[in-house]
Amino acid sequence: MKDKQFDKQFRAHGYMTVDEFINKLTPGLKYYLLHNWTKDETSLHHPEDLASNALVYMEVAFSVIGQFGAAPHEKY
Repeated sequence: MKDKQFDKQFRAHGYMTVDEFINKLTPGLKYYLLHNWTKDETSLHHPEDLASNALVYMEVAFSVIGQFGAAPHEKY
């Protein structure tokens, strides 16, 4: 059985589920990739280029979380 008070404390420190993390990460990553390369969503790109740029995006996200911390997460 989950301890709801324990979960509440973790959420107050920014903890979230994998699904919540992916749902928050994906829109910004998509926007970054589209605007870093082109505004045309139908353009073709080599997966290595896309992965390289996704890595840059993730490194910045990791750095920001490390320096500023994670905001409390609330479920919608």
